[in-house]
Amino acid sequence: MENTIQILNQIQADSLTMYTKLHNYHWNIKGLQFYNIHQKTEEFYNYFGTMYDDVAERLLQLNVKPIVTLKGALERSKIEEETKDDFTIQYAVENIIKDFNYFLGAFKELSSASENDAPTQAYADDQIGHFQKEIWMLRSLIE
Repeated sequence: MENTIQILNQIQADSLTMYTKLHNYHWNIKGLQFYNIHQKTEEFYNYFGTMYDDVAERLLQLNVKPIVTLKGALERSKIEEETKDDFTIQYAVENIIKDFNYFLGAFKELSSASENDAPTQAYADDQIGHFQKEIWMLRSLIE
């Protein structure tokens, strides 16, 4: 169970960083597909906002305090904070794909670690399917 909790804590921190990073892309992306990517990044950051909350609530169900500060999330996050504020669509989408691949791996690890915790494993498995589909769709956009 300890490994499951560590992975959940990591995903929670990463989801908050990703939430902020996606806002940056949403506001500052430029290019011919601006409108479509602007809408898609909004969908993505809303998804990560929900993920942050869902993972925190799962931790609480497991009697563990979730991350509650930006500082705590940034100290733990493995998602790189985006420091630029001007992006081409190619750059943003490639970076989103890279980060989504990271989340895909994290949820695969969570699924394996939580085989004795059916609710956590089911959540992880749902996320695996979600990220596989989003990665495929994003790759198709830039190929």
